[in-house]
Amino acid sequence: MENEQAFTIHLSFRQALVLCILALLLLASILFWVTYGWEGTESSRPFEFYRTFFFFFAFYSLCILLLTRCQTLLGILLLCFLALTSLLVLDYSLNDFLTIRLCLYLALQAGLLLHIQWPYQMLFPPTFSLLSLLMLFMPPILGANDLNPALRGVQAEEALAFLAFLLLCGYMQVALTRFQALGDKAKAQIAVLDTTITKLTVFSQSLQSYARTAELEAAKKERYRISREIHDISGYMFTNIIAMMDALVATGCRNSEKTTELCSAARSQAQEGLLETRRALHLLRKSDAEREVGMRAIHKIKKIFEGTTGVKVEIEAGNLPSSFGDELDLILYRIVQEGLTNALRHGHANRVRMLFWIIGESVQVIILDNGSGAKKIIKGIGLAGMEERISRLGGTVRAENAPEGGFQLTVTIPLQKEQSNDSYSVG
Repeated sequence: MENEQAFTIHLSFRQALVLCILALLLLASILFWVTYGWEGTESSRPFEFYRTFFFFFAFYSLCILLLTRCQTLLGILLLCFLALTSLLVLDYSLNDFLTIRLCLYLALQAGLLLHIQWPYQMLFPPTFSLLSLLMLFMPPILGANDLNPALRGVQAEEALAFLAFLLLCGYMQVALTRFQALGDKAKAQIAVLDTTITKLTVFSQSLQSYARTAELEAAKKERYRISREIHDISGYMFTNIIAMMDALVATGCRNSEKTTELCSAARSQAQEGLLETRRALHLLRKSDAEREVGMRAIHKIKKIFEGTTGVKVEIEAGNLPSSFGDELDLILYRIVQEGLTNALRHGHANRVRMLFWIIGESVQVIILDNGSGAKKIIKGIGLAGMEERISRLGGTVRAENAPEGGFQLTVTIPLQKEQSNDSYSVG
């Protein structure tokens, strides 16, 4: 999209230069008519004079217009030769009127500069101006003719003015062309940077999701392992105890020594099973406690995001507990993830602050960045999805430009629903 826009602007700039060339050609023809009138007052043979001028003027104009569209080197050289030949004939006819020839030379110079690349453009205006000035002196060298017997030499002031105008207009076009090229290059670089930032943001999101998924997967596997261990322990121990009880029943408790031995062994098995089960449950609780939840998960996002993007992230969690429960913890996680993504992708920020506070019966999250802000806030899929999740809990989302610059996302979520579900407790 950015490349298409840059191409459109570049095309419009070229079209403006072509229109300028057409305006110069039109001005030359108007000046000729104003100067010489319909009767050719400066010529002894009006018909021949007008026929020669307008024929070569039309041929010269065609060469200039083709020159603005030609893309091959051979075609450019051929058109330059034909245009210069036509210009020499026109010079020969218009020796006593310098302004018309100035317009014609300016048109040729503008057409040629369209095909010369930087930095060779800097050398072209003085070279072309000096050659043009030499061509002004050629008609007197060739001698007079029937079309214009009243030839006169070019005066020094006229020659200097002619040279100055060509140089000024040439370098003005070079400057405009250079600024346009630099602008196109900057737009292309911005488009590349935007693409890179988007890819980097997507990579950061993927890395965050992978880290969280890997963590949950590891915790899940550990729970499964411990549950299998408890199952094996309890199955083994209870099977032994049942076997001992069956043996005890079979003896009918007639042998007191045997009964005592079996009861002692059953008690020992039960006690060992209890210890093994407690050990496994302790490991299960430990693995669950070590799982990143609540603010620990958010700090983990911060670390991953800073490492992959280079953006500095600050977190202030004044009076928050370590966890609110699975549902609200996950929502806070998604809010932070979306806020960081928007700060990098859309705001191009290099610093983000995240504030977490419990105010009354609600938890408030404020995400501030120092990016470019937004001229117009359009809710994308991420922001709309966030609003949908939070509205189910009776919360609100406000996205706006920050007063001190950048962008601000404010989210407020009531804690009533979490408390009623016994997911959040303090004390």
